[in-house]
Amino acid sequence: MNVAPVYYGLDICDQGDYQLTSAPPATLNRMLSMDQLDISPVSSIAFGYHQDQWALLPDLSISSWGTVRSVKLVSKYRMENLNDKHVILTNESETAAALLKLLLKQNNIVPRYSTQAVVSPDWIVQSDAALIIGDIALKYPWEKLLPHVYDLGKLWHQQTSLPFVFGVWAVRKQYAMKNPEKVRQMTQKFHQSKQSGLANLQNISRMAANKLGIDIHTCSKYYQSLNYDLSEMHMHGLKAFFDGLGIQST
Repeated sequence: MNVAPVYYGLDICDQGDYQLTSAPPATLNRMLSMDQLDISPVSSIAFGYHQDQWALLPDLSISSWGTVRSVKLVSKYRMENLNDKHVILTNESETAAALLKLLLKQNNIVPRYSTQAVVSPDWIVQSDAALIIGDIALKYPWEKLLPHVYDLGKLWHQQTSLPFVFGVWAVRKQYAMKNPEKVRQMTQKFHQSKQSGLANLQNISRMAANKLGIDIHTCSKYYQSLNYDLSEMHMHGLKAFFDGLGIQST
């Protein structure tokens, strides 16, 4: 759902000499690391760990300047009272889990963590709080189900005044060195596709709502919260995240 605006133009045009692969984010990370893909959206933390092997495509990211809506900490307690409480981390996003841990650590909050899939509100009854992402975060009225709901994109921006970069587009350096013109052409296709997607967010919202069973107004607000650029400020945000995790930026 979150990459749909970048791929909107590619989906409706002739694919030419490239082939699209659709898979969950963790699978794409792994496929790029195993040389099974040449270019792919990857989680920001995966890029951090593979900077020696991957290069960034310019001006492409999945980011938010504040509220992101799809990455939330839902809790029975105020965040500052989560010391030694049980917090479930979704197993669907290493970046989101690392972001939550970093935000809590920077506020001297140390819960007890466990990792598992969270597929509905019923799954967090036995815990004190949970990190939820994606469709689950958007589909349910969490503010009515639990007393405390925190948007991690908003928390990050409040603490840093920077955007948070959840994902980037990366190319294998070996492939880019051997095929610079193909990478240039593909990057241009992505930029053109992104412009088409951003001009058709209402249509994308409608398709996402029909496919995922999420209210179209919710989908529309979600896409309006996302940013797909990779400016200097985005790079500062990415570096601040890596610095917090002890990952050296190259």
